[in-house]
Amino acid sequence: MQLKVCILGAGPAGFALAADLSSRGTNVLIYSHPTHPRHANNVLSKGHLKSHGAIKGITLVHITFSIHEAVEFSKILILTVPSTGQSTILHELKPFALHHHTIIAVPGNLFSLIANAEIEVGHILETNISPYSCRMSDEGELTVFGKKNSISIAALHKPGNPRTYLSTNSSSFKAKIQRIFPQRLQWCTNVIEVSLSNINGVFHPLMILMNAGRIESTHGDFLLYKHGLTRSVANAIQAVDKVRLEIGSAFGFNLDSVIETSNLCYGANFTDLVDLAQNSKPHMKLKAPSDIENRNVSEDVPDLLVCWFGLAGKLGIDARAVGAVVGLACMATGVDYLGEGRNLRNLHLEGLGREELLERFSVKRGK
Repeated sequence: MQLKVCILGAGPAGFALAADLSSRGTNVLIYSHPTHPRHANNVLSKGHLKSHGAIKGITLVHITFSIHEAVEFSKILILTVPSTGQSTILHELKPFALHHHTIIAVPGNLFSLIANAEIEVGHILETNISPYSCRMSDEGELTVFGKKNSISIAALHKPGNPRTYLSTNSSSFKAKIQRIFPQRLQWCTNVIEVSLSNINGVFHPLMILMNAGRIESTHGDFLLYKHGLTRSVANAIQAVDKVRLEIGSAFGFNLDSVIETSNLCYGANFTDLVDLAQNSKPHMKLKAPSDIENRNVSEDVPDLLVCWFGLAGKLGIDARAVGAVVGLACMATGVDYLGEGRNLRNLHLEGLGREELLERFSVKRGK
């Protein structure tokens, strides 16, 4: 039987996944929110999706603007919208009976903890990163700069419901999910480990904030990694990564460093971050954004760093490096990321003490 998948999100990541899955024989429907139709309309006007780079060719894509049609099309819903749009999709899904559906947020940034408090759904999974480094032109053409070899994933284990852990930890369930993705899936203990495996929070905010003057004065007319990831920036990135690794260690996770994770994703063997910035094909050609108010800050700070800062506080870990980045982002943009981001209150974890947090999310519980 042909695999059917509905992708919720008609942006670069959604179209890249659609092109990749379609080339493997999967029947794909893309849902575009009616208020964000730009990329969908551009593709529809051409009658097909044209892709360049790591994914090449012409793909005949099916697009809908009806959330009802999307939910009816498949029991597998892959959410590829930016995290700033996840709440919009979540609101649209509330009227539907989703007990037999599986939602996979790509990436999740702990979307599962928020969604679990608002909707009843069969299974919620999330990945640490998008499988593709990609952009879309105003003409509706997709460029894929890099395609990752592996991504991390986990299902939400609902507290007080051991059946969800047993069902999602079975080899048959994991095989079913692996069938969807071209990338090798690395199964994590839980969604906290997945969040800590998202190195975007380590890379992106500092690269933007430490290059803010150059970005604003040139409107991003330089190569972000090749020209912007210098030794001092790398040192700051490693300081944030140290906190991330310490949080992971407290939960019993065996996390890879930022350079090890990047090498694993792209099948590379760079020795350090500056080496990667100068020589990694998926990174070295990426231009800087035209201003600092972009998803490298507006998503990665509130959705990753704010969460990590809160977890570190609960666990008694020195997180001054992470706090400094969050504070700088707040000052530079005027946004209260600590209050508005995915803090422990918004993730429904604020009431847990240190031991309760470890009991719920540590490796011991997974075993």
